[in-house]
Amino acid sequence: MKDQFTPAAFEQSHPGGMLGERLKINLEGRLLHVDEKRLLAGFQQRPGEQDWIGEHIGKYLHAGCNTWRNTHDQRLKAQMDRMVRALIATQMPDGYLGTYLTPNRWTSWDVWVHKYDLIGLLAYYDTFKYQPALDSARQIGDLLARTFGDGPGQRDIILSSTHVGMAATSVLEPMVDLYRHTGDPKHLAFCRYIVRAWEQPNGPKLVSSLTFSGSVYKTANAKGYEMMSDLVGALELYRWTGDRGLLDAASRAWTDIHDRRLYITGTTSSHEHFQDDLHLRGEEADDVGEGCATVTWLQLTAQLLRLTGDVRYAEQIERTVYNQLLGAQDPDNGNICYFTPLNGRKHATPGINCCVSSEPRGISMIPSLAGGQRGNGVAVVLYTQGSFATPIASVETVTDYPVSGIVNLTIHPRSAGAFPLYLRVPEWTSGFTAGTSRGTPGEWLTIERRWKDGDTVAIRMDMTVHVIPGRPTYNQSVAIQRGPQVLALEESLNPTVPSMDTAGPAAADAPLRELSKQPQTYAIDGAHGRPLVLVPFAEARAYRVWLMKP
Repeated sequence: MKDQFTPAAFEQSHPGGMLGERLKINLEGRLLHVDEKRLLAGFQQRPGEQDWIGEHIGKYLHAGCNTWRNTHDQRLKAQMDRMVRALIATQMPDGYLGTYLTPNRWTSWDVWVHKYDLIGLLAYYDTFKYQPALDSARQIGDLLARTFGDGPGQRDIILSSTHVGMAATSVLEPMVDLYRHTGDPKHLAFCRYIVRAWEQPNGPKLVSSLTFSGSVYKTANAKGYEMMSDLVGALELYRWTGDRGLLDAASRAWTDIHDRRLYITGTTSSHEHFQDDLHLRGEEADDVGEGCATVTWLQLTAQLLRLTGDVRYAEQIERTVYNQLLGAQDPDNGNICYFTPLNGRKHATPGINCCVSSEPRGISMIPSLAGGQRGNGVAVVLYTQGSFATPIASVETVTDYPVSGIVNLTIHPRSAGAFPLYLRVPEWTSGFTAGTSRGTPGEWLTIERRWKDGDTVAIRMDMTVHVIPGRPTYNQSVAIQRGPQVLALEESLNPTVPSMDTAGPAAADAPLRELSKQPQTYAIDGAHGRPLVLVPFAEARAYRVWLMKP
């Protein structure tokens, strides 16, 4: 199935501004300081200290390869080179590359670990063409295809992991990618087996449940990270097979999450599970904003944007990136939060856990989300300082977005000719113009003309402020959003506010005033006669998003 949107390659996309700074922090603060010994220890001295300890090196390699393609940082390459060679050296003769002792193979999180081995090794091969990485991945795929299936003597993959088998069957995504590299029929057959296994009596019923109920809450055990990981794999398989049922199931799941289970900051799940309709508690005790769920939601959304070219997916990419994704990263040192509540404090750490490994992957994706080719034209998805290039044209952007909505584009066609330029008109703006053209919120604005090198487009969008009602979960509360950014009442900037819990705007139409562009700070008249100082959620540390409504 042909993609309708092709992201700009990492090598040809260079975000600046706020996004560029956060990418730099991800490299300098996190990726270059991973604990190499601990990431490898579970493979070198089996068993590992945790059942899932083996996932971390694959996540690191994926984030590292994305980042190297964008930066060509030689320190990062040297580090990855060491780790890949050390990892491959631990592979068993039969292809096993997990962290379990032989009697305990294929229990708990063992297939899951091999999933991330495949993701990391294939990313490394795609980046550096190091043949042993592909050979190692092929051996893993061959082993999985021999071990699991519905043939005589084969194991049931559903019984090999937790969460109704969804953890193990999420290996579908990299197995489809392996098939892309090998063309080996047994690798594709294994992928088809996984889809059959979902519908077994003991399976999660992903396709049938999502098709008929349309609810992720009513599917399997509602575990967010694993279910969305499976659906990312389903979309990869749809790309190869055209099985419409896979696309429909994933699309229904996305719509259900977006309409009923998505926080205003662009994340989903509480206590790592999808909750009942519109149950969106956002306190620290609610374990909101699991980093793994945030990143997998972003991956699922990006897959659907690629397959459909639909602007609604581009809209949600912006929401997640500018709020929840960057909100989980400490902007000073690159540390990462496991959970990131809407009300409370952030607890970023440098250690090793699933979310500390996942979030850098999501941040490393940002260059591939900025823009790309849509049909026979060029599409701008994220408004950010910098540039990206496609086979049709490159686009240079000068802006201080999201501080303001002033964006100036310069177009450099690859060759003379006419083509459409697609500009995402954000849902949240009350006014969007590009030259003499006016955009409709929530749609692509298409400018089709014969472009010559150096042509410019001046975009002006209103950074509209919205007061968002908290119902039904926060009936007595409102949140404030400016442009793409959800704002938060930062405790350290409001020492005279009597109570953070009861603070709120004086009126529903109280104007928001800019105090500073760098760092972004805003003020609004408060109900207790004192101004409230707000900052973007992505910058907040001890804060409230949900404020007492007037």
